[in-house]
This record gives sequence, structure tokens and C-alpha cells, in this order.
Amino acid sequence: MNKNEMRTLIKDLTEQKAPAAQIDLWPAIQAHLPVREPEPLRGTTMKTQSQSQFWRSKPAYVLLAVIAIGAIVFAFPQGRAMGQAVLRFFQPGESNLMPGVTVTPVQWVEQAPGVAAATRTPQPPQPTPPGQAFETTCGSYQAPRCSIEDIRGMVDFPVFALPSLPEGMIFVGATGGPDQVHLFYSTSNQTGNLILWQEPRNDEESRQTWQVGADAVIEQVQVGAVTGEYVKGSYDGNANPPVWNADLNVQVLRWVNQGVLINLQMLGTEPRLGRDDLAALAATLTDSPNAVTELPADEPVVEETATATEERIDMTPLTYAEVEEQADFPIQSPAQLPEFLVFDGASYDPATQTVILAYHYNYANFPENTNGLVITEIVMPEIGTCALCGFVVGQYNGDPTSGSGTKVGENATIQTVAIGNIAGQYVEGVWSGTEQGWVFDTTSYVKTLRWQSNGIAYELRYFGEEITKADLIVIAESMK
Repeated sequence: MNKNEMRTLIKDLTEQKAPAAQIDLWPAIQAHLPVREPEPLRGTTMKTQSQSQFWRSKPAYVLLAVIAIGAIVFAFPQGRAMGQAVLRFFQPGESNLMPGVTVTPVQWVEQAPGVAAATRTPQPPQPTPPGQAFETTCGSYQAPRCSIEDIRGMVDFPVFALPSLPEGMIFVGATGGPDQVHLFYSTSNQTGNLILWQEPRNDEESRQTWQVGADAVIEQVQVGAVTGEYVKGSYDGNANPPVWNADLNVQVLRWVNQGVLINLQMLGTEPRLGRDDLAALAATLTDSPNAVTELPADEPVVEETATATEERIDMTPLTYAEVEEQADFPIQSPAQLPEFLVFDGASYDPATQTVILAYHYNYANFPENTNGLVITEIVMPEIGTCALCGFVVGQYNGDPTSGSGTKVGENATIQTVAIGNIAGQYVEGVWSGTEQGWVFDTTSYVKTLRWQSNGIAYELRYFGEEITKADLIVIAESMK
């Protein structure tokens, strides 16, 4: 994931609009969560990309998601009206649930084996918000390209910037509109991001105050000669509806200087900056020419070749009828699926007696989305390794399997679940490549369900947040 891709989420989420009578942002939030998958199982249709690259960058996506979710809430009257004790910059809600967002249940459809569902109708495009009015000149949130000097000349309020940066960070670029400016800073490996949102202070106090969860800890901090407020945490988009999570690596500091409302947001883990560090950094902001203004060099555009496309398509080249004919054991497929899943294709490896059925998350407004379901079926060997037979705790070293299943980290939670009258196992997470080596990330983005029946081992693995453990069990119970 490069720095430009990371801006997509903020842009997409902050552009969402909702009717005044009922706000249900969750479908829009779910649909716009950009993802990359870890290294796929052999035979899947998903784009090939290393686990190390994806899971090193994945936390940054999640952090951008949750802070953008929070920004949406603060923009709506329902979100601003909740809570009684109005503070200067943050306002605790009546609960930890994200205000104005309702639970979106999964819509189930009967599934004929190997038949692709119809593509859903794209949603109408949303109007460009005022905060993106400079997009033509300065680029979008995906690719901000204006210098600080440029953006200052386009607005009639002071624009503050950092005169020096924490070690390892660079200035990415600026964009915005006449009443709102955004400056982006990031580490080269995307483990940390600083975003400066600035706008003229509005006399409407409710607009100045942001909604946070009931349990959020709001702390007053000194930013130079003025007093600001600090909160750690945000609404967690992994829950449905989102719930306040103080453990997320999201920090927000808000204050007013020279009539400008400033939001300094720290997303991620590097560099290691806490409340006092951010306050000290904020105190250095200046509207003078002394700010760091050097833009990074443009990243080369790597175009996908026809060969790479052909290789990806060839991973599951078979129709359902063809894989049924080639496999030397009776295969099963779900009779029920969420309406957003579409059958892509299948593959069969006679050497390992392995069948792959691949389904992708079908959302017309987000065709590059790679969320989806992979179903793997394998004949259990009489001797040797059964790759899908349960899970074992161990350290990943390049070969994730052992004689009794796939290795997971010591921090993994292996749950025993009932699939009809059969016992199965469920795990959330995937191995993540870090500078310290392989670490098991217990993210709910990757959900794996396994069971065995009549000499066949089955695995359902879902990449995404659209369905739950309970939904995977429903799919498993419908297989026939």
C-alpha cells in the first residue's frame, strides 16, 4: 500500500451523505474499506501480494477507517446532539455505540452451484464536498500534491504547519477547500501518519465539538499558550455498528489558535508519540515560511501486465461443472450465501486432491475490492500432513502446516464450534511479516473455519469484515 492509496478511505468516507430522517452509514463504510489480502492459498483468484507487505500496511488502513468514521459522526446533528456535558472540543455520547448508525444484517440468497449472482447497481455519485474544492489543483486525499506555500495562497485564514518533523516522517502534500485545509505527513513504511485538519473557527459551538464514546477519556492539554483537548481511541469499524475502542492507535488533539480550529491526528504506532509528545509537537506549529515544505518525489506507476492478469485468472480457470467432472471425490458448495458474494471460478489439483471454490465481494462502486470467500476441500490423507485438519500453535517459518494442521500464533484464540452435529474449529488472524520477524496478527479481517466429514477436510476463509463467525457457520451448514 502506498501513501496515495491510503488517502482513498478518508476521501470516500467524508464524501458520504445521509438523509436527515435516518442515518445509516454502515453500508457505505463497509463498502469503502479498501483492503489487500495476505498471500493467497494456491488456486485462489485473489491478487498475489506478499503477506509481509499487506499486513505491515493493514493497520494503517484500519486506523484511517476508524478516524474517518468518527469524522462522519461529528458532521451530523444527531451525533452532535447526543450527550449533555458540552466540552470545548469533545463531547461524550450517551453510550459507546457510534450515533446514528444502525446494524446492517446480512441478506441471504439461495445459491445454485457455480452460478454467479447479478452485479448490483452502482450507487449514484455523490457531490464533491467543500473540503475537496481544490482537488483539481491540489489533488484528492489519495494524492495530495500542493505545497504548503500553494495551499496558503488559496485560503484567507492562517495555515499552520510543522517547522520540523519527527524522525522518519516526511511531508506528503496538502489539499482541501476554501474553508478547510488538510496537511498529510507519513512515515515511509506507513506505520505512522499525521494529519492536520484546519478550518476557521465557527461560532456554532456544536460544530466545534466532536462526539466521542461515553467511556472516552477527555484530557485537557496545554498547547503553547492555549488550552486544547486530547482523546485516544475512535469508533471501531470492525464492529457492526461501530463501537468506541480506546485501544485503537488513534490520537486526536484539538485546539484553537488565531481563530483557526486545528485537529492534529496521529494514526499508527511509529514514531512513538503520546499525549505530551503531540502537545509539544503542536506547540511548534507555525504559519511562517519556516515550515517543512519539501514534497516527496513522485512514485513510479507500475502498470499491471497482461501476463500478470492471465496468471491471476488462471488460478481458478474452471467452471463448477468442470471441477465436478475433474475431481475424483464428491465436492460440496454452499446452498446459501450472502447476496453480495459472487462465484468467480474453481480449480483442482489432482496431486493433492484439492478443490478451490472462489467467491468475491460484489460491489459495483468499488470494483477493485478484493474481499471474498475461499472454500477449500481436500481428501484427508491416510498418512502424512493433512493441511486443513485443525490448527496447532507454533511459529511460522515459511511452511505454515504441520502434521495436524496449520500453525497459528500463541496469541491466537482457537474456538470449537458446532456445524450442525459436527465439531469444527474457528480462528481469526493471519501471519504478518514485520521487521522483527513473523508475528500472528489476530485481526478479524481474516476468518477461518475448518471441519472434517466423511474423509474430506473443509475450510472456509473469508477476507473482509462483511460477515461474522456466525455467518460462516451458516454457510458451512448449507454446504451440500
